[in-house]
Amino acid sequence: MVDLEEGNLEAFVLVNTEAGVLWQVLEAVLKVEGVKTAYGVTGQFDAVVLIQFSDLDDMGKAIGRINHVKGVLRTQTLITVPPPARTGSEMPSLRDEERMGPNNYPDR
Repeated sequence: MVDLEEGNLEAFVLVNTEAGVLWQVLEAVLKVEGVKTAYGVTGQFDAVVLIQFSDLDDMGKAIGRINHVKGVLRTQTLITVPPPARTGSEMPSLRDEERMGPNNYPDR
C-alpha cells in the first residue's frame, strides 16, 4: 500500500492564459496553497504548474484557486500515479531492448 502522507500526492496542472498575461498569472499562481512550482512553456499550453496535496478535496481546492486567477482561460490536470509498494525486492528492471519505444528511441 502507498503511504499517503500529507503532500505526498502530486499533479501537474496545464494552463492556458489570455494573451500577454502569462507572467502575471504565474506570479499569482505561485501564491496558491499547494503550488510547488510553475513554469511558462511553449506548445499547446502556456504554463505547467506542479501542485502537492494530501487528498482529492485539497487538489480540487488548489485547482479551483488556479482557475480563478485573472487571466486563466482553462486548465487540464494530470494526477501523478504513485509507484506500487514493494516489500523485500526492488522493482523489476527491463533490458534495454525491452525499453525501446517507437522508432527505436529509448522509452524511459
